[in-house]
Amino acid sequence: MDTDTSATSATSATSATSATSADEIADPTTHLPRWPRRPQRLATAVVSDLVDRIVAGEYAEGTSLPIEPVLCDRFSVSRTTIREALRALEAMRLVEVRQGSGSTVRASAEWNLLDPNVLASRVAHDDELSILDEIITLRCQLEGTMAGRAATRLDEERAANLATLLTQLDAACDDPDRYLDLDVAFHEVIMSASASPLSRAVITTLNTQAFGSGPYIGRPTSADREKSNAGHHEIFQALTNQDADAASHAMSDHIRQSWLRRRPGIPAPDKG
Repeated sequence: MDTDTSATSATSATSATSATSADEIADPTTHLPRWPRRPQRLATAVVSDLVDRIVAGEYAEGTSLPIEPVLCDRFSVSRTTIREALRALEAMRLVEVRQGSGSTVRASAEWNLLDPNVLASRVAHDDELSILDEIITLRCQLEGTMAGRAATRLDEERAANLATLLTQLDAACDDPDRYLDLDVAFHEVIMSASASPLSRAVITTLNTQAFGSGPYIGRPTSADREKSNAGHHEIFQALTNQDADAASHAMSDHIRQSWLRRRPGIPAPDKG
């Protein structure tokens, strides 16, 4: 029988005899509550849990994670699973693993923020919105450059696609979900036309995690979407004019102004 399965069976049998399950009791020495139920993909779930605790500061920079036996007990998994999870954390540059010395949390400046797990957790704990602000800055820089490149590379098919999307966006300003889907598609066509695969991959990684954040999506009104869509028209005009500088500026300005309109705690800009 698999050791992980054996551990689960033993735990279940013991907890059945008690009104309060042992799985519901936190270990006072590690502050780690036991899992009430083990997920199917054990190592992935362990990684997700530990990443979130590290990023949240539960394990501060320079401190050590609990030793392997404690982690095994906490997650009710084998040492093989824990070691696999620790290797993943090491690859994310969240911890430094040394034989005989355990796993030490690295300084946050060393973390791989482009790893989806790390970035998702940073966004989730971004109470001051500093990470979201930086994502917007990167989008302005990278998408602005890509729009400039697209201006000299836009073929008839993509131009027609953008024109169709603009018509659909015009009609969707009162439909938040449809507008968002069309907005993403509009930007995707331009990034594709730019022939900048690395920049596009970075933006895709950033947006994938940022779109899971309520503050990033915000609560834009129909009027906000109309102003944002005016930016799409400016971008399209610059692209069809093959004006790289104008396209770059229009894209950067569109991303920045749209963020300022929906960012919590920021007065909406006057510019449309």
